[in-house]
Amino acid sequence: MFSANNSFFNFCQTVGSLKTLKILPSNLNFFDIKKKEKWEFGFEKKIKEIINNYPIPNTSFFDYLSVLKFIFVTRRSTVFDLVGDSNIYKEFWEPLTLAVMNTSPKFASAQILSNVLKVTFFRGRKHCLIYQPKENWGKTLIEPAISFIQKKRINFNESLKRIHFKDGNISELVFTKRVIKIKSSDRIIFAIPPTNLNKLFPEFKLPSNYNTILNVHFKLSKKDIYLFDKKIIGFINTKSHWMFVKNQYISITISDANKFNSMDSKEIANIIWKEMCEYVKKKINYKSFQIVREKKATYIQSPKNIEMITNFKKKRFPYVFAGDWTQNRLPCTIEASILSGKKAIEDLV
Repeated sequence: MFSANNSFFNFCQTVGSLKTLKILPSNLNFFDIKKKEKWEFGFEKKIKEIINNYPIPNTSFFDYLSVLKFIFVTRRSTVFDLVGDSNIYKEFWEPLTLAVMNTSPKFASAQILSNVLKVTFFRGRKHCLIYQPKENWGKTLIEPAISFIQKKRINFNESLKRIHFKDGNISELVFTKRVIKIKSSDRIIFAIPPTNLNKLFPEFKLPSNYNTILNVHFKLSKKDIYLFDKKIIGFINTKSHWMFVKNQYISITISDANKFNSMDSKEIANIIWKEMCEYVKKKINYKSFQIVREKKATYIQSPKNIEMITNFKKKRFPYVFAGDWTQNRLPCTIEASILSGKKAIEDLV
């Protein structure tokens, strides 16, 4: 993942997981399965150097000027509106948008992608660092975070079922196992995704359409893992989007993956593995695979839905909401989630 600012780094420092992280070179490698071409897009270079070096095959100086369109954007524009006619749309803008926003460029808000570019790409190499776990995200984020919060007064395995109001204020929180009476001096933070939040607050107008993120993990033999010579690969003209190499595993991420929701896991694995074999130019076998689907990973981050979240945030509540979806200036990412938690605490102080 790209570090848009220091919030992700600070979070890992807080829960004591910095040693489980590694920083990869800040460049992206691509493979076009249709054209059988490979290239590298280096974020270590300045914008001027990138434009002058034409990293993508069969491109010219003017193709890279499309990045300048993101300096000034309107809130109703989609990424496709801005760069859909660019010669590097398929090779760069589409995979980047899918990776950052889990939304097709035809629907994705250009303003949100512009905000990301302004805090990463436009600010230079040190703001485009790619963090990866040495082993997996469980040991880097989940396990350290759980260990950290278990030391606090937190109750687990209790779902919030209902909210009772009195005179316009929350009087009770009804959980599966108990009811908590709310005093006027109490402060409440709701860290709940929009789908569940609407069950508790049906009057809120929030996005209702979502995109799936699909991850396919393959375990390989030691001799075959070395065929994948780059740590991160972006795939073009494929079902696969991004591939990450981790020890004896390769992990493939597919964004905007709703089309896979009704497909059998084995069928998906076969489709993706065929593309991996084409990349290494050799028919090899995997030892095992695992598929993880998050069917409501993010809401579709379109201009209309971003505006809906913006209008929601303008309302005044005697309580606070947290979650990646509440950060209407950034896409729904780990960064946005951490920032929302930080802001929620600041709003209560």
